[in-house]
Amino acid sequence: MFLKTLCFIMFLTVSKIHLSKPNDSTSAVSFDRLELQTKKDKLLHETEWIEECKCVMVSECSSDENDASIDIRIITKPDKCPTGKVYCCSDPSLENPLIMCGKVTSQNIDGIKINPDQAKFGEFPWQALILTNGNSFVSNGALIDNKHILSTAHFLTSFSKNFSTLKVRLGDWDIYRDVEPRPHVERPVASIAIHPEYSSSNMHNDIAVITLSGAPVPVTDHVGPVCLPPRSPPDAVSPRRQWTGCRVSGWGAESFDRPRYPGVLKKVPVPLWDLQRCVESLRTTRLGATFKLHAGFLCAGGEENEDACKGDGGSPLVCEYDSVSHLIGLVSWGIGCGTPSIPGVYIDVSTYITWIEKQL
Repeated sequence: MFLKTLCFIMFLTVSKIHLSKPNDSTSAVSFDRLELQTKKDKLLHETEWIEECKCVMVSECSSDENDASIDIRIITKPDKCPTGKVYCCSDPSLENPLIMCGKVTSQNIDGIKINPDQAKFGEFPWQALILTNGNSFVSNGALIDNKHILSTAHFLTSFSKNFSTLKVRLGDWDIYRDVEPRPHVERPVASIAIHPEYSSSNMHNDIAVITLSGAPVPVTDHVGPVCLPPRSPPDAVSPRRQWTGCRVSGWGAESFDRPRYPGVLKKVPVPLWDLQRCVESLRTTRLGATFKLHAGFLCAGGEENEDACKGDGGSPLVCEYDSVSHLIGLVSWGIGCGTPSIPGVYIDVSTYITWIEKQL
C-alpha cells in the first residue's frame, strides 16, 4: 500500500456487486501463524462501582448535546445490568479499568518503525478479524461490548447457519508476524444475527451482530469496545453533527486492481459527506442520474488514494466526540478505490441502534 492509502470498500456496479466470496480460493487470505497465546488475559484489578450510575440502553448513555455539565461514560460490570443494557455513569472523572468504551491506549513496539498509514499497537482496540477455524479470512468487525461484534452482512450470510465454523480474533496488529507485546484474544461464534431486511442485490441493511461464546472478552490496554453512536432522530438529515477525527482501519488491499494485503493494521482519515453531496457525486458514476441512496447508508472519503477497498467489508469507521471514539459506520461498498471526489459508502450505524440493541 502506498503511504496513506488504505483501500477497503466493495464495488457496486449497475448489474452486480463485486464481492469476494469467503470460499473463493483466489481471494481467501490465510492467517495461519504460530499461536503463542496459551492463557486468557486477566484483568489486573477491580475497583468499586460508583453509585452515580444506572442500567440503560446503549443509545441512552450519552450526554445531551445541549448539556455541557455532564460527560456520560459507559461502564460494563458483569451481571450488573439486564441483557441489552449497559451500566452508564455520569461522573466525568470515572476511569474504571474494567471497561470504558471508545478509549484508546496505543503504544509503539520496540524495534519496529511505524509508517504514517499504519496504526500503532492498541490504537484500534475494537478491531475484529472474523476467521474460519482454519484461519482463513471471512470479514471484519468491531467489538461493541464484551460479547458482541458488529459487522456487515454480505460476507456472513453464508455462515448464518454454520456459524460454529467461525471464530473472532481481537487485539491483533501484524497478521503475519508475532511481534505484539501482548497476545491476541480469540472467541468462538455463538450466533450470527443478519438484519431481516438485508438485500444482497443492492446492499441495503448490510449489517449483522455476532454473539461470541465462551468467557466475556477481557478489556485490556489493547482490546476494548468502541462506543455506539446515539440513534438518529426520525427527521435527521444527517448524523454529521459534532464528530471529528473520523478514520477507518483494517487490513484491506492496496488497490482493487492489485489486491495485496498488508500485514500491519492500516488506518486512513476520511471526511464525512453531506447526504445530498454524496448522492450527486455517486450519480456521476456508472450508477447513473436516477440513483438513490438508501437511508441506512452514509458517505465518507473521496480523497485521492485515501479510501477503503477490496477485502475489508465490515471494517469500522470511527469518529471522536470529546476524545471518545464512536462507531459511526461500517465499510460496505463503493465505486473504485481512492477516486477523487467519489466517496465510499458505509452502513450508518446510528440508523440501526434500535435493531442492534434487540440483538444484545
